[in-house]
Amino acid sequence: MKKKISAIMLAVSVAGCSNVDMTREEMLGTAAGAAAGGFLGYQLGGGILMNSVFATLGTVAGGAGGYYATQALMGTDRAAYEQTTKKGLAEAEDGKVLDWKNPETGNSGIFRTTNSFQMADGRYCRQYRTTVSFKKNVRSGVGMACRQPNGQWQVVSDDFS
Repeated sequence: MKKKISAIMLAVSVAGCSNVDMTREEMLGTAAGAAAGGFLGYQLGGGILMNSVFATLGTVAGGAGGYYATQALMGTDRAAYEQTTKKGLAEAEDGKVLDWKNPETGNSGIFRTTNSFQMADGRYCRQYRTTVSFKKNVRSGVGMACRQPNGQWQVVSDDFS
């Protein structure tokens, strides 16, 4: 029981040292990652000292992983991003920039197709670049999508997915 209390106290202490304003989703992601990492770390350790060390490392690594995972697009941002992506793939010429802004979160982004081409199997595909502006940082990425026989676009790769 002492071990579990120690792990919880350590997680709370580490979280208390944070000087970052986090959204609800970021807090939940961090907490879930820390809990999973601490549990996994505790399972990997052997003996009292090693259990504590591995639980500590797992809590810190899991919390960081959970925080950064939630930095990716989610919720209404993802819907705005996907809507702009679909419109850009279906309608925009190569090089044309489309933008979106989410009034709920203040996040925004741009989408630009860079190259359209025919695959050897006959599929029509497009490569694109996208940039998303979050409150605290800006991320850029690339992607590729191919048009399916039914006319819908299937994303093959996307740095924000």
